[in-house]
Amino acid sequence: MKVRGLIQSSGTRELTAEADDAQAARALIEEQVPEGFDLLQVHNSMPRGGRVIASGVIRESAVREVEAEGADYAAASTALRAQVPPEHRLLTIVVDA
Repeated sequence: MKVRGLIQSSGTRELTAEADDAQAARALIEEQVPEGFDLLQVHNSMPRGGRVIASGVIRESAVREVEAEGADYAAASTALRAQVPPEHRLLTIVVDA
């Protein structure tokens, strides 16, 4: 039996920006997100001094397909899961007809 799966990076990176208000700080974070990445979260803080510091978490948005074979679904699924690299997550498994 042959199965296919989609995997995506689960590794994240952090971005920071400083501005006079929360909206401007978020806009600066959004401008820093590179092509091919998703902005997962933005957190604003205002330490003493009145400026807003925004922290953003990004993750690579691309997904890749992997394939595996086995005698039955359980064996093929196990073989597929073994191909998932560290810092990645398995999104789907489908039987390849």
